[in-house]
Parts: sequence; structure tokens; C-alpha cells
Amino acid sequence: MNMNMKYQLPKFTDKELLEIFPESKEIIHDKIKECSIEIKSKEQEIAAILKGIYALKVDEFSEWFGEEIIKIFLMPDLAKLEKNLFRLNHLKYLLNPKEQTNDHYKLEEKIEVARRYPIAELARSKLELMQSGGNFISLCPFHNEKTPSFYIYPESNKFYCFGCQAKGDVITLTMALHGIEFKEAVGMLQN
Repeated sequence: MNMNMKYQLPKFTDKELLEIFPESKEIIHDKIKECSIEIKSKEQEIAAILKGIYALKVDEFSEWFGEEIIKIFLMPDLAKLEKNLFRLNHLKYLLNPKEQTNDHYKLEEKIEVARRYPIAELARSKLELMQSGGNFISLCPFHNEKTPSFYIYPESNKFYCFGCQAKGDVITLTMALHGIEFKEAVGMLQN
């Protein structure tokens, strides 16, 4: 046996992990509630701090500085919580995809609802995003690169990679990041 070979653990899909650990099915719903409460609390904390900053009626630089402090120290925690909630909702969907869909929606309505899901929130669940003006940039999930060329455009809810020219909307990105089909991606984004 070659001593230089590294042993790699097998990679399991989320669905396979849920089958391996069936006890997680009972925990996921509680964790979603806990995470939602934590997110709401963090959002209220940030809103209160911002309100306090704006109430001071200081110069623009001081307001900007306060906003930047919030971005640096509080927003990463909120982003982690949102990423965790997205993953939990994904696992919940995998447990019972039929339960997650509302029969009264027509397919077109479901697709429209799915397309409105914030693409940056979805991307944060799998990618390390850096702010670039009003957009976000990351290493491309579709090809190997050392310099980020993958752009997320929250205003249009689309993405584009200047390296490999991959482009699409939030549904396309969901399919690629989670390795699922169109219908599954639409169902997942309904949450």
C-alpha cells in the first residue's frame, strides 16, 4: 500500500445522511424553529443599533462607520444563521417533498414564487460571498479558479461567471449547488 495515499471518507448526499441518521428527522423541525427565533432576534438587535445610530443625527461618515461596524461584527453571525436555516429547510424538504408543496398553486405560480427567493441567501448556503458594491462575488462553483469571477446580482436575482460564462437565476443555481432537478429546486425554494 502506498503510504502517500490519503484515505478519503465517502461523500454522502443529504438524502443519504438522513437515511443513515433517522433520529435527525425528529430534531429538524425543532431546530428550524430555534434558528428562526435566533434570526429574528439578531435582526431586531441590528435594527435597534441602526436606529440608535440614525437617531444621533451625526455626519454621514459617522453613520457609514457605524454601518460598517455592524457589517463586520454582526452581519457574519446573521449570515451563518441564515445559511443554517436554509440547510435545515432543505433537509426538511428532503424528508417529505410532497408535504412542502401546496396543491392549490399551479406550476407557473410555484415557479414564480421560487424565482423570487433571494439568490444571495441561497448562494450563502454553499459559497463564501464577498460584497462588491450592491452585488456579491465568489469563487465559481462550476469550475476551479483562484480569483473570484462568479457574480451574484441581488437586484435581478441572477448570477453570471466571467470565467466560464455560466449564468442563470435562483432556480438554476439551486439545481447546480444541490445537484437536484428543476421540479425539486422549485419545491425547495417554496420554503
